[in-house]
Amino acid sequence: MKKNREEALRWLDQAEYDLESAKRNYENEIYAYACFMCEQSAQKTLKAYLYFKGERYIWEHSIQKLVEKCKNYDEEITKFLTTGAILDKYYLTTRYPDAIAPPAVPYQSFTRKEAEEAIHLTSELFLFVKNKIIV
Repeated sequence: MKKNREEALRWLDQAEYDLESAKRNYENEIYAYACFMCEQSAQKTLKAYLYFKGERYIWEHSIQKLVEKCKNYDEEITKFLTTGAILDKYYLTTRYPDAIAPPAVPYQSFTRKEAEEAIHLTSELFLFVKNKIIV
């Protein structure tokens, strides 16, 4: 597989934008969307890494599964499996009322603490991958 640094950097750029969006949502007490944007940032971060390694057509959305795929290139990335488990739960539950138990609705269901943790975990993952790509 031919490495694709240019494509990786495009994905990493979008991942960084999503992480910044998460931080803005957090500052405005929009915790569900802060969590969701962290999930999106983490997905794009891992896809950036896979593109960098030469992968093509990455359709996976689970962060845990993306980490598993990335470990084929770097075992160290497995330290983010727990991050994946935490962030994966924000893919649907932050947006769709039928993804959480009634009578709750997503925008009322996520806390400041959850958003803080999501931002922290996503930032760690982002920096780890960025340091692998931008050498």
